[in-house]
Amino acid sequence: MIRSDLRRDRGLDLRTRRVLWGTMEIQHVRYFVAVAEELHFGRAAERLHITPSPLSRHIRDLERELGADLFDRRYHQVELTGFGQKFLEPARDLLGRFDALRRLGPSQGASLRQPLRIGATPLAPPQVLDLVLGIAREAEDDVEPTIVLEPSAALLQQLTDRKLDLAVVHLPPGDPGLESVKLAEYRFGVALRGDDELAKRPSLKIADIADRQILVTSSKVQPLVMAEFRRHLARAGAKRIRELPHTDIVQIAALIGRSRDVTVVSLNSLSRRIFSRSRVALVPLDEPSVRVEAGVAWASPGPGQGVDDPVLSKVISTLKATGTRSPLKL
Repeated sequence: MIRSDLRRDRGLDLRTRRVLWGTMEIQHVRYFVAVAEELHFGRAAERLHITPSPLSRHIRDLERELGADLFDRRYHQVELTGFGQKFLEPARDLLGRFDALRRLGPSQGASLRQPLRIGATPLAPPQVLDLVLGIAREAEDDVEPTIVLEPSAALLQQLTDRKLDLAVVHLPPGDPGLESVKLAEYRFGVALRGDDELAKRPSLKIADIADRQILVTSSKVQPLVMAEFRRHLARAGAKRIRELPHTDIVQIAALIGRSRDVTVVSLNSLSRRIFSRSRVALVPLDEPSVRVEAGVAWASPGPGQGVDDPVLSKVISTLKATGTRSPLKL
């Protein structure tokens, strides 16, 4: 954050001076200038090496701080408002002075680096995303990472295109051009009717339910992960696997409560809550071969090369050490 004596900038209106020299993040001002010069959020995002969604959000944050719109947004068209035109030159002046201060430091001539671009699927465990963000913030405590939430397929493509630095996804990524490290693994249980004779056991093997129909959620959201999960079940001895057209765990609980069908689910607090309300028992699955892993992926450097960005390299090294030492149990 940048602070200064407001009295030095008599030429600016009070509201603008408070933002430029008050509590506004310098990065938000940099984002504004890029959009103002490109008059296009997509091109500005490419220039800043981030995606349009967080860029638009940061501009909205700046507008809320200012109490006025900076851009007129129309279909495929962006224009500066009158206030945005007045704000542009003071913002450029601020960036010029800030970058001049940065050049006084030991890294003379070095350009101001952009924040790490970290993606995550909405289905990724929040504990894993929190871990990755915590390590990223420790590696560079003066720059907040940019977070992008997209489906796994979109995140993996953005990694390949070098539009993201890291992505929190379920593993494996399924692309030879991507590297990954496991940070967490799921613990599973068998959900079955509470009055089922198997519900009294302390744990179950797939062989114990091999004659039952095993319900699994739709693979459309995460096709690679679900395909691998089904292969794990089949290798462990599952004979009848039925894929449902949805991912609604409440509906699955209702189906199990009215039949002898079973399902294999993660033993997380949400599953426990939903199945307990439906009078469905959750018995731990003692089957090491049935697994789903979550972690972080990134684009592989070229042959014989390392990661160019020293901050990203530090984050990846820390993540590898963390995953090897103590993967999370979900």
